Amino acid sequence: MKNEEKFKKFTEMVSQEIYSEPDSELHTKLINEIFPALVKRPDGPKKTDKIIDIGCGPGLVMDKLVELGHPKENLVGLTKGKSDTERATAKGYRVVDEDMTFTSFEDNEFDFAIVRHCLEHSTMPYLTLLEFNRILKKGARVYIEMPQPGGDRKLEHMVNHYSVMNVVQWGSLLLRAGFDYTTGVYDLTVNIKEKPYKEPYDWYMAIKLIERQDFSPADSKYMADLQKNLIQGRKDIGDIDVKAEEIPIDKK
Repeated sequence: MKNEEKFKKFTEMVSQEIYSEPDSELHTKLINEIFPALVKRPDGPKKTDKIIDIGCGPGLVMDKLVELGHPKENLVGLTKGKSDTERATAKGYRVVDEDMTFTSFEDNEFDFAIVRHCLEHSTMPYLTLLEFNRILKKGARVYIEMPQPGGDRKLEHMVNHYSVMNVVQWGSLLLRAGFDYTTGVYDLTVNIKEKPYKEPYDWYMAIKLIERQDFSPADSKYMADLQKNLIQGRKDIGDIDVKAEEIPIDKK
């Protein structure tokens, strides 16, 4: 089998494993709690930002942003599947039905990206992050939320979950893809049929500081120069007082 045919069969297989996430009281509650705080952060989404909601589903996060005063015309959704696309489009949003790793957006198009419970569905997480780098402007921020590995419900084994990885691995990929980041945990317990399950979610606030559109390798020189280039990236976006110790490479 030729590689082109193999890749086509693989992507067709994965497309048949996609499902529409059912509406969830948990995620509605999280959106209602997180986003009013997120928009108040200095690095949070601004009302003038062009924002892409990657993995937008039926548009619940975009609904919240509109409620918080963000213009609907500044919001773009990306999802896979007819049902979610139709539900979000019916609300008046621009929604694109595409794979997050292979989008048709312009280079440097967006100021902010929201990626909630979406990256764990990537079969090619490094390439997916490089695609995010391509479509985001330098200095653009990304809010990411995803399940930790090892939770009680074993989300690693759920259908269409391919990249439920820890902070060390995701952090390394973010750095190689040209992003610096901070991270934290929502230490949650979810109740399913009156049974409690521990289900922590990791969150990241990432910022694009290095252009990676040329696909130059993140080789030993890239990693050796990473701290210097992250600092220069900060300076390029106007953070002239940044110091080396403020951008640690060891993201424990």
